Amino acid sequence: MSDNVYIQSNEPEGNRVLAFRREPDGTLIQRGTFATGGAGSGAPHLQSQGSVVLTRDGRHLLVTNAGSGDLSVFETGEEALSLLQTIPSGGGAPRSVTEHGGLVYVLNTEAPSLAGFRLKDGDLDPIPDTPRALPDGCDPAQVGFIPDGSGIVVTNRGTNSITLYPVDDSGRLGQPTENPSSGPTPYGFAFGTNGTLVVTEAFGAQKGKAAASSYVLGSGSIRPVSRSVGNGRSEICWAVVTSDGR
Repeated sequence: MSDNVYIQSNEPEGNRVLAFRREPDGTLIQRGTFATGGAGSGAPHLQSQGSVVLTRDGRHLLVTNAGSGDLSVFETGEEALSLLQTIPSGGGAPRSVTEHGGLVYVLNTEAPSLAGFRLKDGDLDPIPDTPRALPDGCDPAQVGFIPDGSGIVVTNRGTNSITLYPVDDSGRLGQPTENPSSGPTPYGFAFGTNGTLVVTEAFGAQKGKAAASSYVLGSGSIRPVSRSVGNGRSEICWAVVTSDGR
């Protein structure tokens, strides 16, 4: 399903993916709805970036089911999505998922943890020695692979920090490096085409204080470039980088 946009309904009685076709002028036309086999949390808006992710090869769609603690895998097609699997996410309230080269990590936010899987022919197989428990009080927001796939990043709202986990050839996580966020309440993030990490900052819900910061990654560390550039708004939570990287 190329040139499509996918969102999830997050309904507690049965989560669904809503698929839209994107027209050349940018308008959206709904193409269909597809049951995930799991349940949403019931919140009007799932507080997460990365709860619906298209794999890098475009063949599969990964969807977290925050209400039932599982992860759904769809095969994409020109006209429809086909549900291939719904599997426990390795923890409670999964809200974010990321994929690189068939390696998948899910962020579970209830008793926070990271659970790893291998995606092959549409099936997910858990990676041994995961889930990895996250520190108490970290209140994680998003998980995402760095562009070359050698590590994953997690933003921590509770500790105002950004953690970088190395990933070895077996897909297991190494010893993490925790870095302070430039501003409070780091939330969603995205990578630019040059590898720059852009992180939104909700600033503890202070009115008009929301901001974004940028970072470069290297030698297991995250170094700030632009610190807390405000936009005069409140509680911005998600980031998207345009395809031209600007």
